[in-house]
Amino acid sequence: MSKSQHWYDRDGKAVFEVPKAKGGGTRPTTIADARKLGLYPSVTTVLGVLDKPQLADWKLNQVSAWCHGNPPQDHEGVDGYARRATEGAFQQVTDAADLGTAIHAALEAHFQGLPVPDGYSAYVDPVAALIAREGITFLEHELRLVNADVGYAGTTDAVIKASDGRLGILDFKSRKTKPGERVSNWETEPMQIAAYGMAKWGKVPDTGANLYISTTEKGRVQIVQYSHEELQAAWDAFLCAARLWQYLKGYKPPA
Repeated sequence: MSKSQHWYDRDGKAVFEVPKAKGGGTRPTTIADARKLGLYPSVTTVLGVLDKPQLADWKLNQVSAWCHGNPPQDHEGVDGYARRATEGAFQQVTDAADLGTAIHAALEAHFQGLPVPDGYSAYVDPVAALIAREGITFLEHELRLVNADVGYAGTTDAVIKASDGRLGILDFKSRKTKPGERVSNWETEPMQIAAYGMAKWGKVPDTGANLYISTTEKGRVQIVQYSHEELQAAWDAFLCAARLWQYLKGYKPPA
């Protein structure tokens, strides 16, 4: 399962691909391209520098489960089997990512007053109802942000105003869930919210939230909200991650 890297220019334009040197077409942007073009890594690219033991364990379990149900074929070598096992185990990840992208697009259409694609109202309607119950107002959508001082960029789903008037950042997250088990946020998710807020306002936002949409229990949604104090701690952690990323990559984006 490959790690994607996302890059932005100073104006917040996504530069996820660059032209190939030969033969036409494009290829994924690399850090070498970023150095040459003065690009900024996305928030998620920066956070990729952090060790995630739970994620590593999950990956091992996925491969083990696939191998249990798919033994080697006759005369299949170790290398070939390992390659097939990895591809097979993580096909579901690709499928889940595609569904998550489609759900995000449907939500964006709804909150911009556009028609929701067929089949996605079951995901969108519960989100809209939850937003209304919480008294949250969407002020800006799919906003691209750059923090040139620290050296990162990214796209947040929504700038919001809470029911008490506080301004903040909200991000949608599609997530597999199990009946009766509460969704817990990952430690990097409030760091994302804080980083987007700093890029937007130059300060840690007063509030923020992740809104989780289940891909396995259609219609289930849950919101996790963060206080200013929680986001301040998350920002301090993100800043450490950004400095570590720059040290390990040997690249400090231009201020």
